[in-house]
Amino acid sequence: MTIFLVFGLFAGLYMLWLLFSLATYALPVGAGVALALSLRGHDYGYATAILCGFVAGTTVLALGRLLLVLVHSPLVRLALVLIYAVPAGIAGFHAVRGVMGLALDPGAMLSVLSWIGGVTIAIVAGKRLADTTTPGSMA
Repeated sequence: MTIFLVFGLFAGLYMLWLLFSLATYALPVGAGVALALSLRGHDYGYATAILCGFVAGTTVLALGRLLLVLVHSPLVRLALVLIYAVPAGIAGFHAVRGVMGLALDPGAMLSVLSWIGGVTIAIVAGKRLADTTTPGSMA
């Protein structure tokens, strides 16, 4: 019985890690899912919708990274990072609110923790996008 508790703990922690990792890629995942659902709603097959959604999400992420490498203006780079970080922050806010809502009553503490989580995930998403595309790291 104890082994099931340990496995359950590791499975729960792994699911939380996946949830927050996915939240940092909210814009590409959202674009891919939106395209897949749209194609499926227009009577395309499941395989076509999933493949096109995957390609769309990958393209959005690759295009953002490519633009950050090619653009040298700090304001344009900041705008590109914000385009990716704001949806990640919103997804992070709702992820933290959903997980913490299981343990806390709705109120000020839940809101504060949700905002802290959302801002943290937005910062992590911006750093992940910007750090992987610095001109020195592409060599």
